[in-house]
Amino acid sequence: MKLYVVRHGVSTGNSPGLLMGQGDHPLTAVGEAQARAVAARLAPLGPMPVYCSDLLRARATAETIAREWGPASVRPDRRLRELDLGDYEGCGWDEFAGDATLRAALDADPYNTALPGGESLALLAERVLAAMRDIVATCRHEAAAIVAHDGTIRVIVNHHLGVPAEKWWTLSTTHCGVSLLEWTDGWVNVRFVNDTCHLAGLVLPPEDQRGEGS
Repeated sequence: MKLYVVRHGVSTGNSPGLLMGQGDHPLTAVGEAQARAVAARLAPLGPMPVYCSDLLRARATAETIAREWGPASVRPDRRLRELDLGDYEGCGWDEFAGDATLRAALDADPYNTALPGGESLALLAERVLAAMRDIVATCRHEAAAIVAHDGTIRVIVNHHLGVPAEKWWTLSTTHCGVSLLEWTDGWVNVRFVNDTCHLAGLVLPPEDQRGEGS
């Protein structure tokens, strides 16, 4: 089975320097162009089911991809949402970095420390990997796509590469970048991560240039 994992196009909530988790924001004009570009990239590889986060920016990207195949189904799943940032949703990076108590807790245990009013990376991984396992079991030998968020994609790729918790944030993805995982005889190969060749010529927003955003 081949699983194409796609980050959604840039949305109105992807403001430089701000944190965005589960806030629901539509695609910008650039995000729509990115979605069309990744749809054209995947079109020859389908049709395939397109699973996605139920947040608007991911659903809109998934629907653009699925339109290339006519009646191909889009299947929203809230387990594929971004990390729940709780009280820090929409806040600035400076405010987050200035919370000495939270920073100390994250330094001591980055994987299991939950954000105030939100969730931990461990809880994010638990729900995302459960969704991925269900998708793999359902599709078996067929190809499928997942359209989700930077954090969601980090979970999937880091899990299969065995990345330790302290290096969890090392990976970053670009809006509408594509990663490919392949299941063969019980073995999972990460074929490539964050391929953006189809985005050539598009103007990238600042958060893509820095690897920030949701």
